[in-house]
Amino acid sequence: MRPELLEARPHAQPRGRKRILPSRALHRFATSVQQPEPVLAHISWKVVTGFHVGPLMIRPHGLLIAVGFLAGARLMQRYSRPRGISDETLSRVLWWALIGGLVGTRVAWDLGHWREMGSVLDLVAIWNGGMSLLGGLIGAVLVGGFVAGREKLSILPLLDMAAPGIALGIAIGRVSDLVIGDHLGKPTTLPWGFRFVGGVEPLANVPPIGTVVHPVALYDLILTSVLLFVLIRFMRKPREDGSTIAVFTLWYAGGRVLTDFFRTDPRPLLGLTGSQLTSIVAIVTVVVALWWRAKRRSTAPTAAAIART
Repeated sequence: MRPELLEARPHAQPRGRKRILPSRALHRFATSVQQPEPVLAHISWKVVTGFHVGPLMIRPHGLLIAVGFLAGARLMQRYSRPRGISDETLSRVLWWALIGGLVGTRVAWDLGHWREMGSVLDLVAIWNGGMSLLGGLIGAVLVGGFVAGREKLSILPLLDMAAPGIALGIAIGRVSDLVIGDHLGKPTTLPWGFRFVGGVEPLANVPPIGTVVHPVALYDLILTSVLLFVLIRFMRKPREDGSTIAVFTLWYAGGRVLTDFFRTDPRPLLGLTGSQLTSIVAIVTVVVALWWRAKRRSTAPTAAAIART
């Protein structure tokens, strides 16, 4: 065999075609393949504001809010029964608290959105949506507290017993917000952003389809679920009256101050939403009350010593 036949020879290139270097071919191949999206590019589901069961229209939001109220009341019984409060007495207080809460949700909403009201009828048009959770809590405490006083029940211990149930009710209510696509926040590029893809009878104020926004209801659900766990653990030991509801108020109000920065709600004062302003007032009130209680406790021995002399 001739030696030249053993030499490596380049493959003949077809005429009329430009030779492509291997490195350039690999580059073209890599750029032509579509890169996969990150696993957490966004979260998404189709929202559902209602569905039919035969001729009956079921609204998940109202249904889960009712479930949350009943579940919270049931959890409260776990703490009220050892205190000697009958279920009948507790039911009377809670039903009046529910009425006060329903009124408070709408009144607070009207105060925060009064510029949007076109007529007097809009003040009570709850069928068009519009409920304030913090307003509902305030209304429930005011009316429920009044009825509790009529029943000869101490307010602070009763609020302590209610705190875990309130947290549970809020958490279940936030699940309903996720189902119907409520409380969708500002646009975001974060990997856990919610991509709105439409659904069954979506709400009127939803973002355009394809928009990725902050899932504010999910943030609130996580914070409140952790709060529920903390409160249940906190109440395993005897606490001074008012301590548990103080933990609830500071935690939940503080969370609302933070998460509301991701909302698109009106900001009537200092660039803050109505819920943020209300939460700040609640935080200041609790801090002042705790400070006053600590100061009174520290001066009590001195007063007792003076009395003995």
